[in-house]
Formats: sequence, C-alpha cells, structure tokens
Amino acid sequence: MASEKIIVLVSDKGDSKHGEISVLNDPQKAERLVETLLEAGFEAERIKVFTGRPSQFQVSQRPIVALVADGEEGESPPTTGAGSQEAAAGEPPADAEAPESDTKEDKADTEEKEKEEGRLPSP
Repeated sequence: MASEKIIVLVSDKGDSKHGEISVLNDPQKAERLVETLLEAGFEAERIKVFTGRPSQFQVSQRPIVALVADGEEGESPPTTGAGSQEAAAGEPPADAEAPESDTKEDKADTEEKEKEEGRLPSP
C-alpha cells in the first residue's frame, strides 16, 4: 500500500476555491514549506495541510445511441431521461419492439428465443 503524503494547499487571495497544491513525502519538508510561506507573508488562514494516500479508480464507458431521421446530422445524444436509465439497467423498455427479420426462418428463430427468454407467451 502506498505511504501517506502531505498535501499543502495555499488558497488564492480572495478566492478560496483556487490555489496552489504541493504534495510532499517528508513531514519535515512540509513543515519547512509552511514556515517559508508564513515568513513570506502568506496569511495562516490561506494555508491548509492535509495527509492522505492515493486511491485507485476504474473508468468504464457505455455507448449512447440516438436515432435520427434521414438527413438529420450533428445532434448530440440525450444525456438524461428514462431511456438512459433503462439502458443503464441493461433491460429494454417494456414497449420496445423486437427487431424485424428479413426471412421467415429468422423470424421463427427470433420468436423461439423470445419464448425461451419469457418475452412471448407460449401457444
């Protein structure tokens, strides 16, 4: 596991949401940095010291599909709404239609699969 780091944050004057961050491994170096900042005239209220260790994170992506009419281009896909929630759940919406097949054999195969999955009632 990674060792803890010392984080020294110096907020911008008049804007506490922005500032400069220094990440140090040695507590004595952090102490000297804070001493130097105070001696240089930085107000103590602008200096914050934290300890912490790096955390791991994982990024995953999922595709977003938007259907457009012929001739329409460049529209951004919707980012919110019931459709995206259903897609996130991995289930098609209740009113979704099965894709149309080109041949009778394809249609029979599709119906058989839907029966097995419980989406079509048995005859």
